[in-house]
Amino acid sequence: MEKCPISLDERLVKSWLRGRSKCTEAAYRSDLSGFASAVGKPLADVTLEDVQDWYGSLAGAEASKRRKLAAVKSCLRFAAENRFIEHNVASPVRPAKVQEDLHERILSEAEVLGMIEGEDDARRKAVLRTLYLMGLRNAEACGLTWRDLTRKKQGGTASIFGKGGKTRHVSVPASLWRQWEETRVDKRADAPVLIGVDGRALNHEAISRIVKRAAKRAGITAPVTPHWLRHACASHALDNGAPPHVVQAMLGHSSLATTTRYAHVRDGEGTGDWLKG
Repeated sequence: MEKCPISLDERLVKSWLRGRSKCTEAAYRSDLSGFASAVGKPLADVTLEDVQDWYGSLAGAEASKRRKLAAVKSCLRFAAENRFIEHNVASPVRPAKVQEDLHERILSEAEVLGMIEGEDDARRKAVLRTLYLMGLRNAEACGLTWRDLTRKKQGGTASIFGKGGKTRHVSVPASLWRQWEETRVDKRADAPVLIGVDGRALNHEAISRIVKRAAKRAGITAPVTPHWLRHACASHALDNGAPPHVVQAMLGHSSLATTTRYAHVRDGEGTGDWLKG
């Protein structure tokens, strides 16, 4: 696991990250490490201008920049609330407003099915189907273990410890459950559900590579990420008749308004019941 620079108080970081999944912890540590390297000073000495300059220097997709800012702001807020630092200097910093581009990040059903059907490796195909049929975030997918699952006559249910420390229960289609069982090599309860060729849990980067390669094979030129399959899950389920409140509960949206955005991105009781993957 990547270590934060010496300028970051490791005691603070450990307290801030306590209780989060391993994948979330790794992603947050990476974001915080990048910030610390950029400002080059201890947290107690960071100023508002440091945070603003760092955020302004970030390159890449807006979603990635917003995520990094959110991680830094969360850590500094925690530090101030728990008296590791005197003030939360990042409080006034707001992400840049950008034009809504959700419609550009929704794959068609044909594109998603092309990604899934074009993957020959059973383990990697299971990753693609899990992201799409269950609408999981990358960190939720790589942190999923057999202990989180409850078997039922048809498929089962997964308890997902997600964003904001909230737990939700997500329906698992029977076909996906069978695929998980076919690729399982470790019978222990704490064993990961989604695994690599070595039988170990896939990390955040590995899942991203699987998605990008599948998109490229399917002839998709857009910069597809795992989150695009989550978007597709919501949009396609709504388009195919899934009730918005079901989709909201399955994806863990705090507001129904967030869910219903996906009902309008194209003209035209788990989410897996409305999908073809």
